[in-house]
Amino acid sequence: MNRIRVIPRLDVKGPYVVKGINFEGLRKVGKPSDLARRYYEQGADDLLYIDIVASLYERNNLVDVVEETSSVGVFIPITVGGGVRKIEDIRELLFAGADKVAINTAATRNPKFITEASKLVGSQSIVGSIEAKEIGPNKWEAYIDCGREKTGLDAVEWAKELVELGAGELLITSVDHEGEQRGYDINLFKAITKEVSVPIVVSGGAGNLMHIKECLDEITCDGISMASVLHYNKLTIGEIKEFLKQNSFNVRTISQTKIRVKPKENAKRKRVGIVDYGAGNIRSVFNGFIRVGNPVNIVNTPEEIEESELLVIPGVGAFNDGMKGLKKRKLINPIIEHVNNNKPIIGICLGMQLLMSDSEEFGFNEGLDIIKGSVVRFKDPSLVNIKGYVVPQIGWNSIKLNKTHEWDGSILKNIPDFSDVYFVHSFYPIIEEKELIQAETIYGNQKFCSSFRKNNVYGTQFHPEKSGEIGLQILDNFGQL
Repeated sequence: MNRIRVIPRLDVKGPYVVKGINFEGLRKVGKPSDLARRYYEQGADDLLYIDIVASLYERNNLVDVVEETSSVGVFIPITVGGGVRKIEDIRELLFAGADKVAINTAATRNPKFITEASKLVGSQSIVGSIEAKEIGPNKWEAYIDCGREKTGLDAVEWAKELVELGAGELLITSVDHEGEQRGYDINLFKAITKEVSVPIVVSGGAGNLMHIKECLDEITCDGISMASVLHYNKLTIGEIKEFLKQNSFNVRTISQTKIRVKPKENAKRKRVGIVDYGAGNIRSVFNGFIRVGNPVNIVNTPEEIEESELLVIPGVGAFNDGMKGLKKRKLINPIIEHVNNNKPIIGICLGMQLLMSDSEEFGFNEGLDIIKGSVVRFKDPSLVNIKGYVVPQIGWNSIKLNKTHEWDGSILKNIPDFSDVYFVHSFYPIIEEKELIQAETIYGNQKFCSSFRKNNVYGTQFHPEKSGEIGLQILDNFGQL
């Protein structure tokens, strides 16, 4: 199963990360990119950015923050919230390097926005954000504007509705406990986690290691977020993870988070073309190849694809929307010609799925048919009796290498068996030619192909650009093909 994610929360106001108590009395604590880099180096599994005044001023200024964070060498997932009101906001944030977008105010005012967004970019990219205040014994109301404005919505019922509308993950913040460092609102989290079957991240109240343990002892969640204890140097990510590991919690090991991949001096590298088809996480992949020393172009015309020596189809979004983007830009034939000319190509997550014959996501959809097989959905949690199994799969899991493959000249060269990598998906590929499978992963007792290779064609269901050192090594290997 997935590792429990330890997630620093960075509340942003203008150019600074701020911290207060119950979102009041805000104090500046540093620059977003500086803190993001610090927590990344400590071993954070995800980052959570929330613009806490965006809805108040009806703006969204986190695109620049996300781009800068990606450019300073932070190669883990980023969730961004605050001021997201339309599909264009979501696409812009994903293009800039975000992996998921948290939506609160816009959802309460137009619930159908969640459905529209999930169908276009995939439910795994849409996080329903709930700010909850206790209004009676075991009763909480959902608020907006950092706990200032009532919605009249019961927080637990609203959580269930958000999932029904299409949210692939929930972020639950206790306004009552936020910043007080007296422990998490376990009753709130327990009430919601027992009602829904999607990944849940809890936030608000951590003051020490025992608070974190007490919360995880009582509830089953996918991620636990904290701010004050990190910002004020009471704890480090490493200390939290080591404590959780000692107490038998399943966390990603720190040894896999230290960055050692550096460009080789004077190495001649081929130019990488990253396909922009309107549904990809472009900026993070771009910066990943820059980090390992490859020249990179973002390409969205047939001529630019033809000129690319190495080609990447990145991925965040829904299958049908991705194919529409390729067709609209007339990129399908150029991609197939690239493959037929024996030039290396890699599909990442949705990009990997698009290489397949077809997908059942939101009905039957034809793919590029470069790899024979179909993209199917994970089993519904009601059919899998495993504690902690939810859909989508969002988080870190290990890959089991196929020992029959030769790894020299492959993207998995020098990658240790059972390495942890980052997944965010509800669907996975079933490959007809089993010999193409390079690595497999098990989630909810369902074994799926997490990496394939057919001659010059590669695919990863996980995101190398968000998988820390391991992922950078994979990009480095592809960049040297």
